[in-house]
This record gives sequence, structure tokens and C-alpha cells, in this order.
Amino acid sequence: MKLIYKYILKKCFFNTSLLLFAFAIIYTVVQAIQELGSVGKGSYTTLSMFIYLGALLPSYIYLLIPLSVLIGVMTTMLGLVKNSEYAIMRTSGISLRDITKILTIFGIIFAVITFAVGEVIAPESSHFAKIYKLNKTEERVSMDLTSGVWSKDGEETIVNVKNISSNNNAEISGIQIFMYDNNLALEERLTAESASYDSKQHVWVLSNVVDYKYVNGRMEIEHNKTLNWKSTIDPSYFSVLVISPDDMPAFHLFSYIKHLSHNHESTNRHEIAMWNKLLYPIACISMAFIAIGFIPNNGRNINLSTKLFAGIIIGVAFFFVNKLVGFMATLYFWNPILSASIPTALLFAIGWIIILKKEA
Repeated sequence: MKLIYKYILKKCFFNTSLLLFAFAIIYTVVQAIQELGSVGKGSYTTLSMFIYLGALLPSYIYLLIPLSVLIGVMTTMLGLVKNSEYAIMRTSGISLRDITKILTIFGIIFAVITFAVGEVIAPESSHFAKIYKLNKTEERVSMDLTSGVWSKDGEETIVNVKNISSNNNAEISGIQIFMYDNNLALEERLTAESASYDSKQHVWVLSNVVDYKYVNGRMEIEHNKTLNWKSTIDPSYFSVLVISPDDMPAFHLFSYIKHLSHNHESTNRHEIAMWNKLLYPIACISMAFIAIGFIPNNGRNINLSTKLFAGIIIGVAFFFVNKLVGFMATLYFWNPILSASIPTALLFAIGWIIILKKEA
């Protein structure tokens, strides 16, 4: 029995890995065609483009794992049916429940892999890719904002940063800090040429500072070479401006959500992204369940291409429904947990119903 389990798992793993590699290459080629328009900007060459796309590869793999699991399990099981191996397994005492158990284990393994890729590898490589491209194209993080980046820092402070170093989020320049009293009247404004973050003291060290204080209708000006500024904003906050919430690990999203909540800003988009990150790997188990529905009872008249096409349609449909629900939830402020769980829960329910019908 254990030998059969290992045999099925080995075949599923091989087919899924092969398909994942093929899908990732196709996805990269499509992205390369779109990326050709950026070649020639600054020092961004064709080689730079391939390095950039290579760094984004883990992000593509993360998105494609559930689809690869579905098609990989389908091709494995249909191959076993076609070669009459499945019939031999069934007659030797292996039930559909045993097959379900094997494929559930396989789905869990790939769910763990998906989570690891999405939380550790993909965010780091995606961040490197975006920073690398910014450097090569000689653009800055605040390129789309002529006035720079604006953020609240607590209840009575607003911060404006003109530029963020594309090499290091801990280095910023063109800083303005507006401090208000309880009546929202401006009482102090700081300007600084640049700032770097001191991770030991958890403060920003401002350089060439001009401090404007508004006291009793008068303005007092003070110049400082350096000044320590304690803030709830740290370098990780600026990472959000480089990569989208969908590319961030759940832990960073959680920290950023806390920052936004502290400043009474909207957290809906980032909460949806966080819950999607946590629930997306479960889709691998659901995909393994759905693949069971494509296993015929005998090897006669199997239309392999039709079944594979149907599997691809299901996988692609899940991907688009997941994205659509995410956009709708952000637009209409739906409950983040509910909106993130609907596509996966629906897929899981369909897979479970298929198994129950096959057993009946």
C-alpha cells in the first residue's frame, strides 16, 4: 500500500513540477513582450529586462501553483487510467477514499510550498526586481507624485517626502513635517534636505533642518545641522510604495495595517490582500479534490484533451474570480475575511461534492 502511495505521489509531483515550469516560462514570455517597451530607458537593456523578469519568476510561480496542481493531478490520474494501472489499484483493494487521502496529502504539501513561496521567496525577489528596474530606468519611487508622498503620523502630524532612495528605503530626501495643535491649527513645520533611519534608536536623523514655530501669531525660525525625529513611520512603510499589497508577505501587511489603523486610514485593501495571502494556499487542496472528479471509471474512450481543457478552464476561472472578488471587495468595502475566503471556499465545496458523488 505504501509503495502505491509513494508511486502516485511521485508521479503527481513530477507532472505538477513540469507543468509549473512550463506555465512559468509561458507567463514570463508574455511579460517579456510587454516589457520590451521599457528597454532603452536609462541603462535598462535587454539583459536587464531578463534579470528583472527572472527576479519576478517566484511571483509567477506562486500564482500558478494551484492551476499546476489541478492539471498535474489530472494528467497523473488519467495516465494511470489509460494504462489500466488505476483499474489494477482498485481491484487490489485501493478505494476512492484512499485515492482521496493520497491526493489530499499531495495538496497539503503544495499548500505549504505555496505559503512558503508567497511569504518568503516571492516578496523578496519581487522587491529586488522593482528596485532593480527603478535603478536601471533611473526613475524614483515618487515618480508619479509631483508633490511627493504624503502620510499621517499620529493624530496631529502630516509628513511629506519628495524622494525615496530606490537603493535603500531608509534614505529619504525633501522632507516636510507639519505639526498641528488640538484645534488643527499649524503650530510647527520642519523641513529637512535628507534623512536616514537609525534602526538602533528607531528614529529618523534629519539633516540640514529648518524648524518653523508659530507662537502667538509670530514665526520663529531655528536651523539645525541634524535633528532626531521619532515617528511611527519606518522604512518598511516605504516598501509599500515600491511593491503592491498583493506582493507583500502577510506579516508586513499586518504591520502596515496596524500603522494605517493607528492613523485612522482605510485598511480595507491591505486586509483583503493579507487574507488572500493566508487563504490562497488552501486552493491547492481544493484543486486536488476537483481533479478526482475527472477520473473515469474505466480506460475506454478517454478524451484526454477535453478533460485537460476543462481543467485549465476551471483553474483560470478560479484565478479570475479570485481577482474579481478582490477588486469588488476593495471597491465596495466588503468584509475582508469573507471576500478573501469566498473563491477558495467555493472551490473547496465543489471539490468535496465531486468526491461525495464519486463515492455514491
